[in-house]
Amino acid sequence: MNRILFLLVIISITTFSCNEKKKSESEFSVQLNLTGFKDSTEFKLLDLDKGEFIDSTKIYDNRLNFKGNVKEPFSARIHTIDNKYLILWIENGEIEVQGDFKDFGNSAIKGTPLNTVYVKYREKQKILSQKRDSLTQLMIKSMSSQSENAEKEFKRLNLQVKEIDNNIFKIRTKSIASEEPSLYTIKELYFLRNDFKKDSLKLLFNRFPEKYQTNKYGQVINTYIQNETIEIGDKYMDITGINNKGENVNLSKLNGKYVLLDFWASWCGPCRQENPNLVRLYKKYNKKGFEIFSFSTDDNIKSWEKASEKDSITWTNVIDKNGSYSKMSALYNVRAIPTSFLINPEGIIIAKNLRGKSLENKLIEEIEKNGL
Repeated sequence: MNRILFLLVIISITTFSCNEKKKSESEFSVQLNLTGFKDSTEFKLLDLDKGEFIDSTKIYDNRLNFKGNVKEPFSARIHTIDNKYLILWIENGEIEVQGDFKDFGNSAIKGTPLNTVYVKYREKQKILSQKRDSLTQLMIKSMSSQSENAEKEFKRLNLQVKEIDNNIFKIRTKSIASEEPSLYTIKELYFLRNDFKKDSLKLLFNRFPEKYQTNKYGQVINTYIQNETIEIGDKYMDITGINNKGENVNLSKLNGKYVLLDFWASWCGPCRQENPNLVRLYKKYNKKGFEIFSFSTDDNIKSWEKASEKDSITWTNVIDKNGSYSKMSALYNVRAIPTSFLINPEGIIIAKNLRGKSLENKLIEEIEKNGL
């Protein structure tokens, strides 16, 4: 009987240990040890892919901790006061952060594979990034200067910034070409997709196994590889988005009219500044055959809905559930927003990135030409 009890105890301990191991492997923990922050300072964890805060906590005795479970690793930012933030990868496992108030963004991060490779290349870029920030501040000063040499100084500084950008690009490219394929390196290739010639992009993309080529980053990159850049004079490509009723809406729905295909987002300042002008032009020229197809690259649907209502958008306005990783916007090689294409009734792109008075002048020209 004692032997049986002994075996049951051993089995229970073994099962408990296995369950504990399984549990720990399926959770993440970010332990931060930070100096220089006052007790009760709040820190928030932002999921960069979703564009939303998913957790918050406060620091006490220089320590704070985020815990949770994640099915797939994602890049994140930990935000706190004075617009300070730290970029890291959230993946299951123990993550340790050591830092201070003055240089929170460059805190040491240890504990998981993605953070190891991320920090490695962050450190390679650190001095260059700091120098670039200093040069950018000098450029801003030169723009407001009234001296005779201000323009010359601005151009000199700009050349230095371009040289730094080129060196940073080389470092990031090396990470993609030399490191073991991972979510970090496929996301780096996603960010740099427009900076490579198509053959080079394809060569780097082919380093990745199928699981990365078919994820949200890989699908966008592959779309870039498979499609040609759309230029003025080309036929438009049909895309689909979801409106605020959850219905799929095609761009082709507006065939036969002048259509402004406008890529925007709620967080994009220039986009929001242009929306009042679009409201005015839509009211003025809609009856003469002018339509707008606004395609949001927002990752947060609620933010899109709120901005759409606030900006009085009444025309066709859609979003993609994949947000900034949409294959739809990739078809138009959208790298930054705002980006827009003016399409004529024959479905030909006749202008790109017109805003304000330039857009209105083009509309007047086309409408008068067609006697509308």
